[in-house]
Amino acid sequence: MFKKKKTVGIRVPDHPIAIALVTELGNPIISTSIKDEDEVIEYTTDPSLIEEKWGKHVDYIIDCGYGGNIGSTIIDLTGDEPVLVREGKGSVEL
Repeated sequence: MFKKKKTVGIRVPDHPIAIALVTELGNPIISTSIKDEDEVIEYTTDPSLIEEKWGKHVDYIIDCGYGGNIGSTIIDLTGDEPVLVREGKGSVEL
């Protein structure tokens, strides 16, 4: 799944459904954002559009309403010191 990748990103969501899934499963889950081809909207967060485009390709879609469209804060922890790659939604406090 992660061919030729030397690093992976780990997202820690602040969403009750994601937290409940991880808690119930007892394991992290692998997921992705849905990059949108629209020039204005960077990511698709409309559940009906996600179902329309991806419903035949995935086992489950959990409709919990529209998601936010603010990128996550990204902190690179691969070096000796943390590096802020992108400031977005989420605290940059370490």
